[in-house]
Amino acid sequence: MIKKEWSKEEIFTLLQKVKPGINAQLVFYPEREFGNYTNIELRKAAVGIHLYNKGQSTYFILIERSKYDGFHSQQIAFPGGKFDEDDRELEYTARRESQEEIGIPVNSGELLTELSAVVVSVSKFIVSPFVFFHEKEPEILINYREVATILKVKLSDFLEKDHSYRDIKISGNMNLKNIPCYEIQEKIVWGATALILNELKIILKD
Repeated sequence: MIKKEWSKEEIFTLLQKVKPGINAQLVFYPEREFGNYTNIELRKAAVGIHLYNKGQSTYFILIERSKYDGFHSQQIAFPGGKFDEDDRELEYTARRESQEEIGIPVNSGELLTELSAVVVSVSKFIVSPFVFFHEKEPEILINYREVATILKVKLSDFLEKDHSYRDIKISGNMNLKNIPCYEIQEKIVWGATALILNELKIILKD
């Protein structure tokens, strides 16, 4: 039976294990992309995985990006973005972008760990995920220029999910066939976000 509520200490202990890395990510790499980034100059980016407890359950936050003319329009993601020259480090990038996109203050949440970096070859980013724990539910203030809505996801519900395969429409009327993904609150989660979630799932369920 999957736990519904996790203490900060329980999550911290589990997250200190050796990360499965590419072994967790491999199933979610479309074959057309896997291995195509070895000769690409990659830009740095970071995302925040914000965990909190509410009503005897542990939650995390996903965002749905606003519609725009770009690769990641309307995708489900963690709050985050590219490393800025003024950022002290990638952890700060994750915190800053979380504040800019959904209003979580940069000094809010305790860092538990950094998960394995994920390469997004289509936009030439290498994304570092940082896991933060909040003692109470963060107050959200959505920046609607960047974020259409948020999803508050019960960790236990996600950990019970299996991945599936779907055809996915992306920008430019392109269709990707048979893409591995998770279905969360009737939204399709694929790409880098699915890779990150799968590593988190393996660590917490092992």
